[in-house]
Amino acid sequence: MLVLGSVVLFAWGSFVLGFLREPSAVGGIFVALLVIGGGSMVAAFLGAVAAAGLARGARWAHVAAIVAAVAMIFTGAGAVAGVPALVGILSGRNSTTN
Repeated sequence: MLVLGSVVLFAWGSFVLGFLREPSAVGGIFVALLVIGGGSMVAAFLGAVAAAGLARGARWAHVAAIVAAVAMIFTGAGAVAGVPALVGILSGRNSTTN
């Protein structure tokens, strides 16, 4: 889910940041586009790094995946991927109850 969310958020962030060149993107609109597009790109980057870390079995990857999933949820557009990713990460694969 982190990889899928990263791809979607990267595409969304690129789309939103494309509107920065519009003549109407001034003042508060410019800032809003920058925050939304930039936040999406940061969440996408965090998700990609966390997914790569999880694939390699890095010790820091679990925490990075939680941060990435929460960042995806905060973007709104990535909540569809962020919530299931967060639930999957927090439930863990090595649970003794499964």
